[in-house]
Amino acid sequence: MRSFPFPYPFTMNFYTQELKLNLLPPDKLYCDFNHWSSLFTQDMSILWEKGHCVPLKNLPSEVSDMIFPYLLLALSDYKILNKKNLKGIGLDNLLNLWFDKYSLNKNGYFQLTSLTRKNII
Repeated sequence: MRSFPFPYPFTMNFYTQELKLNLLPPDKLYCDFNHWSSLFTQDMSILWEKGHCVPLKNLPSEVSDMIFPYLLLALSDYKILNKKNLKGIGLDNLLNLWFDKYSLNKNGYFQLTSLTRKNII
């Protein structure tokens, strides 16, 4: 029989305390637009420059997390401008369909990757 450095019940309590997470969505989500716009004018412009022509799917997760709000805003604007053609198609569907087809452009927008352009006849 193995001996453990802590009594067995203590170990169980320790793990159950560590696993308590609340994954339910909050009642309200606030977006600090001032914070996001200041990020874009500082760090984001550098990030966009260094990530020029890098497909979104190839970005490190830390970078993807920073880019994601801008992609959602761009998709939302596109959907609003094309609401007749995109009626019934949600942002989540556009994101799933298009995420791997775009790369960053150093001028601050998303462009089709060259592989996607070659496939268009």
